[in-house]
Amino acid sequence: MKKIINKIFQISFALGLTINQGNTQTLPEFISTALANNYQIRILKNNERIASNNDAWGNAGLLPTVSLSGGISTAFNNTRQEFSSGDFQEGKNAQTGNINLSALANWTVFDGFGVYARKEQLEHLYQQGQVLTKFYIEQTIADIAAAYYQLVYQEKLLKNFKSSLSISNYRYSLEKRKREVGTGTEMSFNQALVDYKTDSIRFLAQTNLITTLELEIKRILGIDLNSEITITQKSFDFAIPPHKDSLLASIKSNSYQLESAAIDELIAEAQIRIEKANRYPTIDVYGGYQFAQSNAEVGFISLNRNRGPVLGLNINFNLFDGGNVNRAIANAKISKENAEITHNDIRQNITAEGLTQYELYHSLLKRINLARENVSATSTVFEIAKKQLEQGSINAYDFRLVQLTLINAESSLLEQEYLLKLAEINLNRIVGGALATYYAE
Repeated sequence: MKKIINKIFQISFALGLTINQGNTQTLPEFISTALANNYQIRILKNNERIASNNDAWGNAGLLPTVSLSGGISTAFNNTRQEFSSGDFQEGKNAQTGNINLSALANWTVFDGFGVYARKEQLEHLYQQGQVLTKFYIEQTIADIAAAYYQLVYQEKLLKNFKSSLSISNYRYSLEKRKREVGTGTEMSFNQALVDYKTDSIRFLAQTNLITTLELEIKRILGIDLNSEITITQKSFDFAIPPHKDSLLASIKSNSYQLESAAIDELIAEAQIRIEKANRYPTIDVYGGYQFAQSNAEVGFISLNRNRGPVLGLNINFNLFDGGNVNRAIANAKISKENAEITHNDIRQNITAEGLTQYELYHSLLKRINLARENVSATSTVFEIAKKQLEQGSINAYDFRLVQLTLINAESSLLEQEYLLKLAEINLNRIVGGALATYYAE
């Protein structure tokens, strides 16, 4: 029995020491750490940089290409040339050589306006990367806030369980003294001992739950799993929720999911224009300077040299390719239709989720008021029962029922408050307001 008591008070002392001497952190500090260390956010930011690099006129195909090429070759051949006159010419290991150099610039001056459609698509892809990064940051902040306040909730539960454990310890000590002086019963003593051990198990299980939750928070933050974290928040604070009409307007204008879906539509629209560009001719102009020289020890011409500028125009018009262009355009239109359907589906789902969380929030406000009244009434009953226990006018079984009723009432109030906080976090997540609400550098 002493071992159990010592273990309980060691844990309580350790928790108190951590709270008093540990490096306490606020929710914004947790979020700042996560944004700096979260691997997925870093990957998304890198993808955003890639999209930014790709958003260039050169990548779209507007700018000309300039190339420099050259080559040199030498050959040694045994050569015999016979002419119609009957003469012949021979050479053993006769050397022939070729040198060529060219600097050419090629520019596609017209491709059916596809270059502008590609540039617009690249711009939308970059915007998409930015929105995805913001969306994931919002989700991460909401997840961290939920985990943070879950830790607040679990620690408050631990405090309640510790208080209940102290009451059970008091009752156990009281029954022990009664048994020693001969006024108590063996059944009352054993029942007090069982209840004390039951509360001890619940207390130890709660401390383990908090330890597991802290490990999960450290994983999300991307910090050393062996480090200590201590939260400064000891109670729940609640923001005033927006009116229903304001909520719906915020979802429509601020939701990153809706913004991403709208950009997907624009990307699909640009793809249709890219495919339609293949119906038009492609016009390329090119120009440059070329140098070519060949020499031979055997033959009529011992040296041939050409050099000078070169200019040209190429026109390519695809008259028929088996219907592939029309097929690609039709598929692009179907993709655009799918993007519109997805957009409408996301809008419907987010709006439904927002209204659900809104109704839940207001329902929880009413439940919390009732739960507080329950705690107040049960606390009064418990104080009366405690005095009656000391006076011996109430049996241990009835006192335990009153104690459990108080524990359940307090736990229910904490649960409703935690659920209200989660509903608030979800509302901010839906409207893209988690960053502004829970994080301030």
